[in-house]
Amino acid sequence: MFETLLNLLFPPVCPVCGGRIGQAGALCADCYAKLIFYKGSTSAAASAVVYGDVSKQLLLALKYGDAAHLAPMMGKMTAQAGKAVLDGADVLVSVPLHRRRLFVRKYNQAALLANAVAKESGVKHNPFVLRRVKMTAKQSSRLKRFENVKHAFEFNKGDVKGKIVVVIDDVTTTGATFNACAAVLRAAGAKEVRLLTFAKAVRD
Repeated sequence: MFETLLNLLFPPVCPVCGGRIGQAGALCADCYAKLIFYKGSTSAAASAVVYGDVSKQLLLALKYGDAAHLAPMMGKMTAQAGKAVLDGADVLVSVPLHRRRLFVRKYNQAALLANAVAKESGVKHNPFVLRRVKMTAKQSSRLKRFENVKHAFEFNKGDVKGKIVVVIDDVTTTGATFNACAAVLRAAGAKEVRLLTFAKAVRD
């Protein structure tokens, strides 16, 4: 009843085009149709969509626009795309933010996605396994990106020894962040480390 009243007072809109929709935290039919679903997923790495116009706006809204209400929808899509990655997994580990960035942003978008994936899949999410100890800036080249995230992460706490771990992030571009996280997790004893993201940047 409260939600119905809220929708009457503040009609939900599509986070991409601003058009009226029936339920908050969703896309309109036109914008949903413009999503490009990623076809290259495997049992080791998967993504829901290709990084493009619509997915970029969703990610920007989630990451910088305080649109945490989008996480359940995006997480559900991610979980559906990553069924093979999630099969047999023991724990989900979200890529952490540096504490200063977390203070400014108020939440970690990767952790919100991981919570949604956990709800859909039944695989437990532990947001405290990794700690980001180095602030990283955006780099223009692939080589600089790999160099930038070297030693950016440390093992914090949790039991990953002998377990299959799925790293959850919002988007993957070069794979540098995942490689850095995976190295730390393997050093902590993880049996296998897989990757699951909402979006993947692909070259033309």
